[in-house]
Amino acid sequence: MPTRQRRLRGGFPPDHPYVRRYWVAAIGQGAVAELLRLMRAAKDETPLPLPVWLPTLLRADLVRVEQGIMVVGDLVPAVPTALQRRFPPGLREEHRRLYGEVRRPPRQVRNA
Repeated sequence: MPTRQRRLRGGFPPDHPYVRRYWVAAIGQGAVAELLRLMRAAKDETPLPLPVWLPTLLRADLVRVEQGIMVVGDLVPAVPTALQRRFPPGLREEHRRLYGEVRRPPRQVRNA
């Protein structure tokens, strides 16, 4: 499946320790590994097979599918508050202390 990269205003580079520490706790190691492969493929403009973890990445708003193309950011955003609830209490407190509350604006739903 073709991949494309979109520029994000904020976030962390794929190799930043934040990605492995917090996103793995939020969505799992397999999903994060697949996200990083997608980011690399998008940067290199290389198509990839349909990812196994695509539903997880879509729910986390890390990947979008637009006209049959997987679109992934050039940076990894901070873990939104709703997914931080999956963190163990100690990790949740560490994240809050180091990065504060991270909230994403709610998605607007269009009426059909």
